[in-house]
Amino acid sequence: MTNYRVDTLELGTFTTESGETINNLKLRYEHVGYKGQPLVVVCHVLTGNHLTYGTDEKHGWWREIIDGGYIPRHDYQFLTFNVIGSPFGSSSKLNDPNFPQHLTLRDIVKAIEKGIKALDFDKINILIGASLGGMQAMELLYNNQFQIDKAIILAATGKTSSYSRAFNEIARQAIHLGGKEGLSIARQLGFLTYRSSKSYDQRFTPDEVVTYQQYQGNKFKKNFDLQCYLTLLDVLDSHNIDRGRDDVDEVYQSLDTKVLTMGFIDDLLYPDDQVRTVGERFKYHRHFFVPDNVGHDGFLLNFNDWAPNLYHFLNLKQFKRK
Repeated sequence: MTNYRVDTLELGTFTTESGETINNLKLRYEHVGYKGQPLVVVCHVLTGNHLTYGTDEKHGWWREIIDGGYIPRHDYQFLTFNVIGSPFGSSSKLNDPNFPQHLTLRDIVKAIEKGIKALDFDKINILIGASLGGMQAMELLYNNQFQIDKAIILAATGKTSSYSRAFNEIARQAIHLGGKEGLSIARQLGFLTYRSSKSYDQRFTPDEVVTYQQYQGNKFKKNFDLQCYLTLLDVLDSHNIDRGRDDVDEVYQSLDTKVLTMGFIDDLLYPDDQVRTVGERFKYHRHFFVPDNVGHDGFLLNFNDWAPNLYHFLNLKQFKRK
């Protein structure tokens, strides 16, 4: 296996947007590859983690993209941080009794920026993220702390919609009323927004789907911390790239970053037209619409349906300004 490292950075005092403090910011991360190779920074999803590639014994959540040759591991080095607030090793309510009560997307991106700098990177060749990861990518691009050659934003919009926030609030209420059982219900509700009705009808009978939903909920309540999930719902709700800013278009237009956006058919949370709108704010932009029937989670499945377009974009040499 290529050079592989999972470790934790300890980065000292960290102040959030709300003014709360983390006394010793911890960032768990995975690094695959060798220094000197072009750097790919991967931003993970809401309930994901830093194990993008994983090990031979336990594959990471996006390993198929890498081993499938779409972003070949022999050509790049890969870096993924576990976001703060998540229960998989970075600072959170699970390992810090004084962890902030209020956390935003901008806080987790600020922490990631500190981590990238601590590892002595000043250039990102490829920035990629889907869903919450795509939102992180938007903030990283706006902050402009690093030269970023190409960025891929999948299934993410410029702000969390009222529709999405309504589902998040139902999830919160379920957790507050039912504790761990409420967390199971919240996860089952989430799955209904991650997948399309067509995909459910094709995959399950009406009886099978009940068992499947219960299985997903029960698995999640065992593996994910309840308080961390509530924190990350707040992070998701906080996303609005334009919040308190009137210069986003100006900043995005000033970048030479080549941006690819991808939207997925039947995505209830982040419709294709709104994903495309994000990309159109940049100077250099391409968009690809994925016409499979999975829904929002399409970026985790059926790679052959969309990843060839990712490969083509990454190998594109000539890029006309729009």
